[in-house]
Amino acid sequence: MLDWLHDGICQVNDMNRLPPLRALQIFDAVIRYGGVVAAAEALYVTPGAISQQIRVLEEFLGVTLFERENTGLRPTPLCEMYHSHISRGFECFHSAQAALKAQTGRRLTLMTFPSVATHWLASRLDKWHTICPHVQVHVEVVDHETSIAARSADVRLTYGALPSDGTPYHVVFTDKVAPVFAPSLLQPEKPISQPADILRYPLIHVEWGWANLSPPTWGHWLHAVGVPLPEGLAPLTYSVSGMAIDAAIRGRGISLGQGFFAIDSIKRHELVAPFKVALPMPFPYFICWKRTAADSPATRQFLDWLIEEAEQTGRDINAMFGE
Repeated sequence: MLDWLHDGICQVNDMNRLPPLRALQIFDAVIRYGGVVAAAEALYVTPGAISQQIRVLEEFLGVTLFERENTGLRPTPLCEMYHSHISRGFECFHSAQAALKAQTGRRLTLMTFPSVATHWLASRLDKWHTICPHVQVHVEVVDHETSIAARSADVRLTYGALPSDGTPYHVVFTDKVAPVFAPSLLQPEKPISQPADILRYPLIHVEWGWANLSPPTWGHWLHAVGVPLPEGLAPLTYSVSGMAIDAAIRGRGISLGQGFFAIDSIKRHELVAPFKVALPMPFPYFICWKRTAADSPATRQFLDWLIEEAEQTGRDINAMFGE
């Protein structure tokens, strides 16, 4: 009798055991940032350390969370289900941290998407810290749209349908997509002088999986320029816009890239936009904020600065991609 009772207690203890927190943190980061390399950069560790912790988690759980492919890790359906629960826990951690900081010092929390934070915001925050060094800005990244009222953030730079719950907001611009590629991709025997020439090279596409929120497709762009859609068109597809831009910079192919994430790379001559034919995104980017946050002069100054930076980016995109 004691043996079966001991076995039962052990089984209950095994069920109550949780995976190592570090492994869960890294698992969450891989999904949030869209891959091993981006997660490693965000957590200041090596890609090898990321992969090791993913293996630790899979061994602990006894399931395969990712399919290993040449292009990186692809989440399994079981992985996506598991992360939908895990992410809520980390959101609680972030909210608790932000609430604590709000009581101990003047710090703003800006919430936005991973690609916005990595490919647009990071370099501009350096400018903000020069202008206003006494006001810290904490960036919280989220991989899905959510109400700012439900989070601890003061400000959000986001995309989609405009708030209908009375949340104050300011529309900054509607982004556009257009073909972009690295100069190193071009081959002398395959010049790109007209839209149809794009089909000589591999194509890169972004599909967020957010129904009507996702960017236009290659089919839409080819139709707009009067090029017949070839049969069996199968572009290399990413679920994160920033990853698609990074792939284009690496010379993997031609991306139907968002101006928001491509404009700085174009200015640095890392990417080329060969045609001034662009398609608008279905929804605008806008900045919203909590009503109480705008009562602070520092927050108001930050909002004015952020709005001007974003609107200037919109003007730059129009100049580069065409009105």
